[in-house]
Amino acid sequence: MKWKALFKGVNSLSTEEAKAFIAARLAVDYQLLDVRQPQEYENEHLPGALLIPIKQLPEELAGLDRKKPLLVYCAVGGRSRAAAQFLAGQGFEEVYNISGGIKKWQGGKATGPELTGLDLIDAEADFKNGLTLSYALEDGLQQFYARLAEKIENSEQKILLSRLAGFEDKHKAWLAKEFSLLTEDDSLPSTPQGDKAVMEGGRSVQQFLARVRPEFLTLEDIFDMAMMFETQAMDLYSRLARQAQDDSSRELFLRLVDEEKMHLGYLEEEYGRMMG
Repeated sequence: MKWKALFKGVNSLSTEEAKAFIAARLAVDYQLLDVRQPQEYENEHLPGALLIPIKQLPEELAGLDRKKPLLVYCAVGGRSRAAAQFLAGQGFEEVYNISGGIKKWQGGKATGPELTGLDLIDAEADFKNGLTLSYALEDGLQQFYARLAEKIENSEQKILLSRLAGFEDKHKAWLAKEFSLLTEDDSLPSTPQGDKAVMEGGRSVQQFLARVRPEFLTLEDIFDMAMMFETQAMDLYSRLARQAQDDSSRELFLRLVDEEKMHLGYLEEEYGRMMG
């Protein structure tokens, strides 16, 4: 590493400023870089973040776009500041260190290894396969909400779960329309049902249902769970976009990242309205 570059000045953003920066932009318009170690990333990371441990940065610069804004974070801000200074010295035009790091980040964080869910689709898959997978994931989450609603006796919780299930219709309708235009017929993408269904974030519907105790769920629990699903979905679609070799598939997954971001904002507003 060219250590002299570490003395170059770099801009910093607080976690709240970084949130506002991300919220105001499409996923394609910025980059989010995690410079911690893989185990730290697996425990928790910001959705959509690319993992490059700081010591590997010099060898992996080719994976970053020098012209797009780049937000860098670590645990508390030390490693990310050094990384941001190095990147600025390497010709990156707009680099920001997220001061305070992930420890100060309040709100949605994703979990799991960097490769989780990437086996759901081949890197060289075409747009049709991308549509089919996306539709199946949206449908899987809808199945989860609907099946959980059947197990709940409390009417308020049941209504909320039914609303969440219905909310997935918007995404499914858009994806179905794209699929219909591509295939030039009215067929829908095939979707696994029952025990084979997989929902947003790449999680098994059946396995997650088995972990939930419906009799103990509160409205707050349901909101927390829903926001976790949207966060994991943002993260998975971001990683699928980076993996995709087909431009149309990459654009599809990036658009879904932005859609999930909007879903998450809606859930936060509804949570404030219903719980506040």
